[in-house]
Amino acid sequence: MLQPMLLQGGTALIHEENDVVVARKVDILVSGGKIEKIGDPDSIDTTGVEVIDCTGKLISPGFVDAHHHCWQTQLKGRHANHMLLEYIPTGNFTACLYQPDDVYLGELGGLLELVDAGVTTVVDHCHAVYSPEHADAALKATVESGIRSVFCYSTVFRVGEWDQESFSIDQNPLPDWFLAHFVKLASQQHANGRVEIGFGYDLFFVGEETNRAIFKTVRDAGAKLITTHWSNKSPVFGSWSTITIMDKQDLAGPDILVSHGNQMGDDDAAIFKKHGMSVAATPMTELQMGLGLPMCYDPRFKDRSGLGVDCHSSGAGDMITQMRVSLQAERGIFNQKFVEEGKNPWTCKQTVEHAFNLATLKGARACKMENKVGSIAIGKAADLIIFETETPAMVCAAKKDPIAAIVLHSSVRDIRMVIVDGIVRKTDGKLVPVETDRNGVLQWGDIAAKLEESRLAIDNKAEKLNYETATKTVGEAFHLNWDDFPKV
Repeated sequence: MLQPMLLQGGTALIHEENDVVVARKVDILVSGGKIEKIGDPDSIDTTGVEVIDCTGKLISPGFVDAHHHCWQTQLKGRHANHMLLEYIPTGNFTACLYQPDDVYLGELGGLLELVDAGVTTVVDHCHAVYSPEHADAALKATVESGIRSVFCYSTVFRVGEWDQESFSIDQNPLPDWFLAHFVKLASQQHANGRVEIGFGYDLFFVGEETNRAIFKTVRDAGAKLITTHWSNKSPVFGSWSTITIMDKQDLAGPDILVSHGNQMGDDDAAIFKKHGMSVAATPMTELQMGLGLPMCYDPRFKDRSGLGVDCHSSGAGDMITQMRVSLQAERGIFNQKFVEEGKNPWTCKQTVEHAFNLATLKGARACKMENKVGSIAIGKAADLIIFETETPAMVCAAKKDPIAAIVLHSSVRDIRMVIVDGIVRKTDGKLVPVETDRNGVLQWGDIAAKLEESRLAIDNKAEKLNYETATKTVGEAFHLNWDDFPKV
């Protein structure tokens, strides 16, 4: 049984009606992994309670990352200048080079990067499931990382063979073991419910009968969410609409979380609303890889949109960056039409409060977890971030406008403590060592060293591959029009 803890004297960011966030100096009592009391300073009995002095600090709800491929840590640094078509062979397809131990390390590294940055909940679209052992390794890392996760056991375009001369995609995207193993994992409890099982699906081309059977199996097994990639008018994703397909095949529902959803037309938006679906915008990858503008500020998706990192292999694995990039991109696009007319809006229409809510309460709603996480409230999970306020970045800003300080000024180094499910996972600005079954207690330095060994092994294998051949094969398989990919 965890000892209760009291976060004493901090300035907490509290959500009230209509997502209004206010800063209040309060004491927060945590017991049994939940927020038990929120009271005025010095109003809560401290007998038998561990007291954490939060005087002069900000207490924020933990951030919610609504879409992430957490296994990709060993691929960091290779996608700095890649568009989506380049990313597919050099990123997704290199999952074929991962052994289960590599997946475990990649997953653990990615999740700990999130915890370090104040992310306490993640929807993890794990499309490195090349075998039951790969899935088990990723899930094991998820449990041991200490994060709260919807672990989405996901379909993947598996590589058949790949070398300097040839490349092929496995023609059986759903091997016999795949759904059976998913059902087995979904039937089990993981980390006392801190980790729930979801499903990732991108194989709608297999036909209506198969789609219906898969969705029935997944839902009957109790999947928390079903998540899928889609972006409208994308030459890579194709001209057909995943949202329309799900509607016509009776697959749509409130458990559907669409990743990206850029350039969604009104017809699809109406279907989206009818079924209570949600969208996860990932600003950094969407802006870099030409998917279109993030949808998280589109008024059609009010209360049904969140933010995600997507690929920490290509950019920052934290939600502060996603908030900042999405907000300033939206401001820039909105302002541009006035600039072209020689005008200047009186004030910013897009607010820091909206950005903050996307990474907290709105993100929790998008993931159908608003009853558990996303805000500081009695009865909710004790998933909390404690920010320093007198660092070079936060000084003055934090006292004047705490939300602006977090969204526009803060960085990972300003995060003093991270609590997930009532357990401290980062303290004094450093990650707490991870307890593992196989390797005992691991410091971050131990994990980093193992990740570098794994990266080198994967890179050595990758040097033997022909990426040009893989890209051409993908183009043929997806019926891409090469004229849609101009060399600039």
